[in-house]
Amino acid sequence: METSIASSPSIDKQEIVDPSIHHDLESEDHTMEVEKQVTDVVVMEQKPQQEVFPSDEVLVDWIRCTGKQHGFIIVIMGSEKCIKNRTPRMRFSCEMSGKYRPYVKKVDGKEVAVKKRVRSTGTKKCECPFELKAVKGNDGWTVSVHNSTHNHPPAVYLEGHSYAGRLSAEQTSTVVDLSIALVKPREILTHLKVQDPENVTSIKTVYNVRQKYRVIEKAGKSQMQHLLDRLEKYHYVHWTRGNETENVTELFWSPTSFFYR
Repeated sequence: METSIASSPSIDKQEIVDPSIHHDLESEDHTMEVEKQVTDVVVMEQKPQQEVFPSDEVLVDWIRCTGKQHGFIIVIMGSEKCIKNRTPRMRFSCEMSGKYRPYVKKVDGKEVAVKKRVRSTGTKKCECPFELKAVKGNDGWTVSVHNSTHNHPPAVYLEGHSYAGRLSAEQTSTVVDLSIALVKPREILTHLKVQDPENVTSIKTVYNVRQKYRVIEKAGKSQMQHLLDRLEKYHYVHWTRGNETENVTELFWSPTSFFYR
């Protein structure tokens, strides 16, 4: 039995389109619109623009904390606080502002060609236009919003951001003191996060602080000289024997408490 194609009703091309496709397109447009709205954030809306900050430290702390609450890392882009006969001022931007600048080696002020190394690199810079400006007046610092938009979505998690994971001077001192007390790095990190629940420092930062402290403490000394200094500092009982070239060939040390048991 043959079926006549001519007798079948005409089919409109628009009728055969799956409705789910329209739904997906509408959802995608809505998502893009939401992202656009999210990236247009005015971080100063929590405080009047005419608010006066007593010092630049209070100003910087408030701007960074407010930025973190919105999922953005705000950094100091420029500062003119010590220029004679000029009003002190500061500029703040997103950590993703600007472009990636490759390393250029300079010798005597002249650029020197550097052999390119093949490596897989990336950059977080995406020319984010966000910018704040702060000026110091007679009563303190005031802030104005020069550009309130971000061209990227906010971060869901701040772990891994170099600026967000920085330690304060007090936290750095805590890491050094606990390291001297032979506390493990993982336990030091746990202690920091217990003291400050909003801390996003990584274990790598703790290791870097410990290594920097060791380098400063050694101050160009050899491993043996550094060890002998530590034995003297913590009052260990120690004894050494050297050869004709004054090199240490034998070394003995023990805690003082061992001899009073």
